[in-house]
Order: sequence, then structure tokens, then C-alpha cells
Amino acid sequence: MKKSILSFLVIFAIIVLSASTVYADSIFDKEKLDKGTVGIAYKSKSKLKVQITFDKQTYTYNLNGEGKKEYYPLQMGNGAYKVNLYENTTGNSYKLVESLKIDLKLDDQNIVYLGSTQNINWEFNPKTVEKAAELTKDIKSLEEKAKVLWNFMLKENKYDFDKLAKLPTTYLPTPDTTLKDKTGICYDFSSLYASMLRAQGIPAKLIKGYAPDYAEGYHAWNEVYDKDKKEWVVIDSTYDIQIQSKKTVEMKKKADGFKKVYEY
Repeated sequence: MKKSILSFLVIFAIIVLSASTVYADSIFDKEKLDKGTVGIAYKSKSKLKVQITFDKQTYTYNLNGEGKKEYYPLQMGNGAYKVNLYENTTGNSYKLVESLKIDLKLDDQNIVYLGSTQNINWEFNPKTVEKAAELTKDIKSLEEKAKVLWNFMLKENKYDFDKLAKLPTTYLPTPDTTLKDKTGICYDFSSLYASMLRAQGIPAKLIKGYAPDYAEGYHAWNEVYDKDKKEWVVIDSTYDIQIQSKKTVEMKKKADGFKKVYEY
């Protein structure tokens, strides 16, 4: 990207006003834990934050306060997770609403990267699912499906250089909207591509981090699982969308040109 999107990094220092920890299931949906995701729903007029901690790693997310369920990935491996929901009180102060402990035991870790989650919400974007199925209906090879969908991304989309400056820090991409508008930023394109792949049963990650050879500032791209080689392949459709008119681009990128900060 031409402009940093550090606003999408959640810099979140919580001042917890509640000294006690409450463990409860009323806010948390554990129905899809076997798929590596946890659902959360809560009504509040205040800002809400979700923190998911595994070992020494912590991911922080926003949660809508409409009581509408959102799903979050447990993508840091098998083991003990702690999920905390916080509600803003004043300024940068938050109180703990509820907490959940999860002992994740998945036979296949890659199943996490098939789920419909907050920023790769393919289950609630039917046009995206329909388009992915249409484009790949006669194709059996997963690698070929990934390539066909990548070609579609390049052919149909244009980068929006003005969008980033107008976005709130709580912005989440909507795949159906990107599909319809045919324009967006790296976050939009990586979400759309991952959604189309996951809808076709292909494990895909949305990555945030830095790629100085491909983008200025904070960036988003994808990693797609090659089942035959049992390895993750780096694909940066945003770079390819912008540069394709100037030179021939290859779908697969060298991993050493990308430095991930977060993966979803």
C-alpha cells in the first residue's frame, strides 16, 4: 500500500476496573470450537474489546455492541486459551465483563483457516461464495482453483488510493461489498480472496505486517495452503493488482520478502 494502515493495528492498553474474573458461557458461543473459532455476542452502547491470549501471544479485536454474534479464530495452535471481553468505562479504562478458558485440541490445525470469522466473514457474504463457486465449478485441483480466483482478483479490481484516509480504526472489510465495488485497499482484497478460497475448502490466511519490496507501510496479504507440498504459499493480490499493467506478475511470492505481524 502507498499509505500506512497502522490504524488497523490495535494498540490497546486496558485499565481493568474489575478485580474479579467471571467465567461464564452466556456471552460466548462454543459451538464451533471444533472448527477453531469462538463466537461472542454482547449488547452495549460502550466500546467493546475482545482479547484472546495463548501462551505469550495476545490478539485484540473490537466487538459490535448490537448483540450480533461475531466469530474469532483460535489460530495460535492447540493448548490453553483465555478469552476476555472488556467494556469501556471512561477514556482508556475498561472493565472485565466475562472471561472464558478454552483447551483447544484440533486434529487438523488448518481447519482454523477455513472458518468464517470477523474479518473473513464468508458465510454471511453469499455473493462472494456464489462467485467463487461459479469461477471454479469445473475445476478439481485446489491449486488451480486458487490460481483462477487470483486471476479474477487481478482482472476485476482496482486499488482505491483515497479510501484509507477516510476509514475508522474499527473498519472491517465486507467481501460482498468489495466484490460489487471492484475496488478497495489491501485489507479488502486479502479478505475477499481468503473468503473465496475458504468457501471452496482451501485453507487461507489473512496476514498483516510489512513487505517493503511490495508495499509502503503496514500491509495485508494472504497465505494459501498447498496440500500437495504441505506448505503455505504467499500471495499478494494487492501488489499484483497495482503492478500488472507495468510487468508480468507471478502468483506465488518469496516468503522472505514478507514480515508478518498478525495472521488470521
